[in-house]
Amino acid sequence: MTGNHLLTYLTPPPFVEASALMFWGVSVGSVLLMAIAKSGFGGAIASLCAPLMLLVLPPRETLAILLPLYLLTDIWTIWIWRGYCYWRLLFWMVLFAIIGQILGYFLISFIDDAMLKMLIGLVALITGGRYWARWKYPASTAQPLKEKRVMRSRLVPRAGIWCSLSGFSSFISLTGGIPMQVFLLPMRLHRYLVVGTSAWYFLTINVAKLPFFMDLGLFTPATILLSALLIPVIPVGVVLGKWLNQRINDRVFYHLAHTALFILGVRLIWGFIFS
Repeated sequence: MTGNHLLTYLTPPPFVEASALMFWGVSVGSVLLMAIAKSGFGGAIASLCAPLMLLVLPPRETLAILLPLYLLTDIWTIWIWRGYCYWRLLFWMVLFAIIGQILGYFLISFIDDAMLKMLIGLVALITGGRYWARWKYPASTAQPLKEKRVMRSRLVPRAGIWCSLSGFSSFISLTGGIPMQVFLLPMRLHRYLVVGTSAWYFLTINVAKLPFFMDLGLFTPATILLSALLIPVIPVGVVLGKWLNQRINDRVFYHLAHTALFILGVRLIWGFIFS
């Protein structure tokens, strides 16, 4: 490929709202962060990817470019964490998430996206803050074990609430990772199971989005080309995410996951207040 042809491919299309340098810097950084988050920490941090991309892209094009990249990252993550999945949990998670996505498809024209993000941010903020409050001031040494038993005994109703919201918000604004982790983290699974189950969950609901996105006309030759050009970033992030996961223990993993929830909650609420 000659230099002129390469520049033609790397020149962003007219809908890009930034210079070529800024566009590719933000896009590569966003996809790298998403791949690290999905393969190393279960997905909630990946919710930062879409807001970062919105700095240089309109909302519809952001959704169209990111979805194929999410799918490829989920497949790669499943491969490197093969054998780690809580199948019974996954069944209920996927069932309610797809119900939420169907609702999102029919209601996308009527939903106030900013209000939805604010509500999800509030949930994330409370969940992360509650985790750290209980860690700092535990009621008893048996509290975490008791909470885990209670959360698992309420699996179906909790999945009905949080995974439906996850599917709904994932379809509307690609923020489904936050409600999903609000549901999954209190189960106190081994961190490998959290990442493996999350990867299967997101692969399933992202595949389920494809016909809806096609019906809405989101994919274009330009968005498909941009997705293809960003594919090489994925293996770098996935390998780095797994490397990080294997070098921490469950305690550090849950500290990081709940800290990410808290920070994401602050960011979403801040964005709503000052938008």
